[in-house]
Amino acid sequence: MSNDQYYSIGQAAKICNISVQTLRYYDKLGLVIPSDTDKLTGYRYYSNRDLLYIKIVQDMKMLHLSLDEIGVMLRSDSLDVLYTTLESKQKETLEEIKKLEQTFKSIEQRTAQIAMLQELGNGLKELEVLIELKRFPDRHVVFDRGQYACGMEPSIVKFTELFGKVEAIGASPGHIMTVYHENIMTFDRAESDLEYCILLDNVGQEAAYTRIIPEGDYITALYCGIPNDISCKRIYSKLLQWIEDNGYIEWGASIEHYIVDMAQMMKPEEFIVELQVPIRKALTL
Repeated sequence: MSNDQYYSIGQAAKICNISVQTLRYYDKLGLVIPSDTDKLTGYRYYSNRDLLYIKIVQDMKMLHLSLDEIGVMLRSDSLDVLYTTLESKQKETLEEIKKLEQTFKSIEQRTAQIAMLQELGNGLKELEVLIELKRFPDRHVVFDRGQYACGMEPSIVKFTELFGKVEAIGASPGHIMTVYHENIMTFDRAESDLEYCILLDNVGQEAAYTRIIPEGDYITALYCGIPNDISCKRIYSKLLQWIEDNGYIEWGASIEHYIVDMAQMMKPEEFIVELQVPIRKALTL
């Protein structure tokens, strides 16, 4: 054995800037096997060609090829196999890029939404409640309507189930809402005709549990805090007074729209809620 052509495992590790443990692992996998092993001492010795293979493995790892893929390529010693492997990895990488871009957009939207909520929340603390007349377009939702208890805990259970349904139809979830199909001033919170909804940012597939809340005019009240029996009735009464004073009539089920990021569900005191009452102009004789 010529010493200027062979290197100990420590020397090979230093030359290739790799750990001895990694070289032993490559040997165990059969990925890069030292060209010579001293029968008496068991010491491994790497040739210049072995060093080349180590550098090839490092280069292929930089391209995010798995050790299994690298092993197949090295054993084949074929440019055709290398080309096919890299072509496949290129397609896989493009798919990963698309997923990362979508993740980036989602994070960007979430951070912008949180910034908006913080600014909106600070303003609302000074105003207490902001009443506005709005026109909403058709709103696609995933929904669950039934005789349900009204409260934070049962709502969380229902919304969790609905998020699963949103995922099942390949849609993107938006804000969450509760539709009151009973009079807010008199309904029984223990059991009422309630409809839990999640707005869909993109429609996805139609299903039995999707519907459209039709376009219409609403008088809305935006406020901060935990929606409860007292706050809900207090805000609703303000809207009823506005409706009466401005020549409108109530025209359908009221909606409690929670303008919150899902992370804020843990801090309900920071909720921003918009109560939306559908209206139309009263007929005049």
